[in-house]
Amino acid sequence: MHPRLVQARELQSWMVTHRRQLHAEPEVGLELPDTTAYVVQVLQECGYQPEVHPGAGVTAQIPGRDRSRTPTVLRADMDALPVDEQTGPRFAEFASQRQGAMHACGHDLHMAMLLGAARAYADQPPAGDVVLVFQPGEETDRGAVPTLARHQSLQLEAASAFALHVHATWPPHSISYTRGTFMGYGDWFRIDFRGPGGHASQPHLAGNPIEAGARFVLAARALVETLSASEHLVATVTESFMGNTVNVIPGEGRLRGTIRTLSAAQRAALINGLRDAAARAAKDTDTEASFELMEGYPAVVNDGSYVDQMLTTLTATELGTGLTEMTQPSMVIEDFAYFLQRWPGAMVYLGANIEGHTAFNHAGDAVFDESVLATGAALHLMAGDGF
Repeated sequence: MHPRLVQARELQSWMVTHRRQLHAEPEVGLELPDTTAYVVQVLQECGYQPEVHPGAGVTAQIPGRDRSRTPTVLRADMDALPVDEQTGPRFAEFASQRQGAMHACGHDLHMAMLLGAARAYADQPPAGDVVLVFQPGEETDRGAVPTLARHQSLQLEAASAFALHVHATWPPHSISYTRGTFMGYGDWFRIDFRGPGGHASQPHLAGNPIEAGARFVLAARALVETLSASEHLVATVTESFMGNTVNVIPGEGRLRGTIRTLSAAQRAALINGLRDAAARAAKDTDTEASFELMEGYPAVVNDGSYVDQMLTTLTATELGTGLTEMTQPSMVIEDFAYFLQRWPGAMVYLGANIEGHTAFNHAGDAVFDESVLATGAALHLMAGDGF
């Protein structure tokens, strides 16, 4: 068995303890005071001197055995989601104690895995220098940007970067990868429809934002069907605020949603098409429309050479049986993209399904197999050794 996997498995119960404590006290967003304090304390107990910036997370530098090697940046995200936990009695022992917050995306596991790597490196240092990164605000706050900007330990000209993400519905211990695009571009849009409104009995005298919104949703679906013939993409309306009573046609309404694309060209085509669809819907319903795009995250793009080296190393270990090449990129978005814009590296999915559970990440009943903690820690350890 690979020595790093041995180390990681020896720390399994230690990581489970930390994962459960972190899971029970989730925090959302960029400012994560309790989570930050917890991570800092564990790192200090391991013998490190963390660098801490409120709203920009925690880093810890670990000197390698060979200081001339290219450093490795290992990243875990820290933030939870604004979701009420609904995992049931089986998981009640460590369920979220904070209403309206839950580690439904597995970031508690990510932190526990990287803390496990930190503990293992304290006993046997990495081959080259390593920087551990615990980053807030991954979900919607672009937390990678302030983290990369504010930490002195991340001001590296040359480095490699590695991260993983647990996947609630894929087989436990499976390691799914791509060369090139791993996750797509993600953006958000908002459309405001405005009309004179009026009495519900006189629809012919009123511009109706609800009708405009309905037309837009159907047009967006048709646009996606057309554009996805050449490359997979997504446009989803996720929020609608229109009207507040049964006998008044509202004077205004709002839609919000997300788009996911795999290339800059398709992203531009989809954005332009949605803007045109909003304008047409407004014209056909005697309303006015304003279309606003909120730029999201760039694509997560894995370096092919880095992935090849990773595969060479993992294939020679017990973890090689779990390797699976993805047939197409994920439409999930991730701000680890900013790390990979700065340095070559990769992100992989680590399957963590519990048999009988079908909920995907972000659901209130999403659960994750804790046995993958050792696999994740071993991946970090091997990445820090340069694969």
